[in-house]
Amino acid sequence: MTSAVFEAGPNQIVVVYSPPDTATEIDVSAAFGAIASDAADRFAGGWRMVSTAALPTRHAQAFMGREGSGYETKMSVVVVYSKL
Repeated sequence: MTSAVFEAGPNQIVVVYSPPDTATEIDVSAAFGAIASDAADRFAGGWRMVSTAALPTRHAQAFMGREGSGYETKMSVVVVYSKL
């Protein structure tokens, strides 16, 4: 999973996590497990997770032209961390 870190003022960062697009349904447990692991590492450095948001960024192709069919194949998760 890739991540990008953005400074967001004193003692605050925004991290955007982007799991790879495998063209299959997102494995949410694996994605959030990796984010939780990273958050635990950051906590050891004094950072705590204060908010999250998940953003779908790609939807699988519609089946036979029907809207709402398929599943998300790519997402990003935004996490705001604050320094303790």
